[in-house]
Amino acid sequence: MTGIIRLATTSMATLENRSPPYNLSHPDPKETFARGLALIDAAGAQKADLVCLPETFANAGLPRSRAAEATEEPGGPAFQQIAERARANRINVVAGMRQFVEGGAINVGVLINRDGNLIGTYTKKHPTEGELENGVIPGAVANVFDTDIGKIGIAICFDMNWPALWTDMKDQGAEIVCFLSAFEGGFPLRAYACLHRYTVVSSVQSYYARIIDRSGAVLAETSRWGRLVTADIDRQKRWFHTDDQAEKILAVQAKYGNRVRVETLGHEHMFSIARLDPDLDMNDIVGEFSLVDFESYIARCTSAQDEVLARSREKR
Repeated sequence: MTGIIRLATTSMATLENRSPPYNLSHPDPKETFARGLALIDAAGAQKADLVCLPETFANAGLPRSRAAEATEEPGGPAFQQIAERARANRINVVAGMRQFVEGGAINVGVLINRDGNLIGTYTKKHPTEGELENGVIPGAVANVFDTDIGKIGIAICFDMNWPALWTDMKDQGAEIVCFLSAFEGGFPLRAYACLHRYTVVSSVQSYYARIIDRSGAVLAETSRWGRLVTADIDRQKRWFHTDDQAEKILAVQAKYGNRVRVETLGHEHMFSIARLDPDLDMNDIVGEFSLVDFESYIARCTSAQDEVLARSREKR
């Protein structure tokens, strides 16, 4: 786990028509799909390591009656074109698709690596009532996949309302969760990122896709005009509680200067250290200043609490 990686995400803005009456016409799925491929190329030009495309992005803005126009068998032509762009740009791609299966259709996120190979597929576990009525079959499990930039989980749109799914991805070791959606998602995504200490990358059919830090802070956001954004993430970034460690913050800044970024959260009594110099090793910094990371500190406190409770019970 050594790299500083570049994440990219996208918004499609497919509800907007370029001429009056605005927001009243449905896009051409072929044009939307072509836009998605162009966004992969643009992310590749910016040397991103990962780019996300929204939930069923080629279906974006279509009425349910036309959903089949952009639905295909697993591994079909649309998938092959996305895989080719991943291979050509040497970039990992997470893309939302709608696929035919026996008995109906599934709403999926596919993860394709830099070689254009399928790493894995997540099927939306919690479809809406409207999706269910239109033949969409729910998935059964949360999936987390190993990649060259860390462990990646995927959630899709309405999945946002089931906290257990997000906890499950944390328990499976997710470092990045890609949220592919029709809508923005808003504050809950920041809460999940903060509570579970993983980066959340949202990609939406609407306007505002985000890259969210493990603190819950928004690092980058698309807009009506800018449909692609990137953010650099240090996979070695560590979080610390200020208990018995606050006095070390200035010492780290003085020693490492502009080779690191130190962020402090006063309300939460926490701080973080991230490398700006990839030649640094965070383990060396932690050891040099005898720092205890947040997760280790909480685990240590939990163990101490359990010991005191056990002794208390013995005395009763």
